[in-house]
Amino acid sequence: MRTEKIGEIICQSRQNRKMTQEEFASRLGVTPQAVSKWERGNGLPDISLIEGICTTLQISANYLLGCGDHRMTEDDDAVMEQEIRNNMFAEPLVIEFGEAVIPHVIKGLETDYVNRKRKELVQETGILMPLIRLRDSTKMDKTAYRVRSYDKTVAEGNLETAGEEAYTAIIDCAVRFCQEHYADILNKQLVKTIVEHFKEQYSGAVEGLVPERISYLQLQRRLQEILREGGSIRDLIHILEEMEEKLSGSGD
Repeated sequence: MRTEKIGEIICQSRQNRKMTQEEFASRLGVTPQAVSKWERGNGLPDISLIEGICTTLQISANYLLGCGDHRMTEDDDAVMEQEIRNNMFAEPLVIEFGEAVIPHVIKGLETDYVNRKRKELVQETGILMPLIRLRDSTKMDKTAYRVRSYDKTVAEGNLETAGEEAYTAIIDCAVRFCQEHYADILNKQLVKTIVEHFKEQYSGAVEGLVPERISYLQLQRRLQEILREGGSIRDLIHILEEMEEKLSGSGD
């Protein structure tokens, strides 16, 4: 893939996220001059920066590097292609907001508030909150926001505060929904991620069991059942042991 094309994707994706070169550079820990150089096609980012670039711009590495012919527009419009990808599938947790909310979100993203709330949630309940997709919408009132899950609006409101408090209020709304309705949010991908992290610490509890004997879908259904009964899914060791015992008892 041409250097110029990668630079164009970085530039257009950055602008699509309403970020300046300075803001983008700050998040990556590089200079604005380096970002400018990439976007002008005069150089490529170091491979160690690819993950950070993709996370910050909310694009895939395949898209950035042009792996495979997966074009979605005839004119290779990077912004439009990313917009199409962003809207292709119903996602577990999305926050949409009006024009006046954009500066508060940009400022809030400079903090670690989402990660702190994600850590609190997993420590207290075992709930791994999915990545939150943030999207501005010209169709909404300027101060409005809404939380959506799998294309359903689950919470909405208008900002009554400004600055960092506005951002935290929106995030708190999404976190509350996630905690109260995690059984509806939980999907196979989240279960797979939970198992992979669990396996790093307790490999013996998972090895040869998930997904070999217990599929991710089966584990998902069991976790959803526990959540709907008001239980906690933090004790995954005993949840898996219980499921394994039932398998053994059934002669599997």
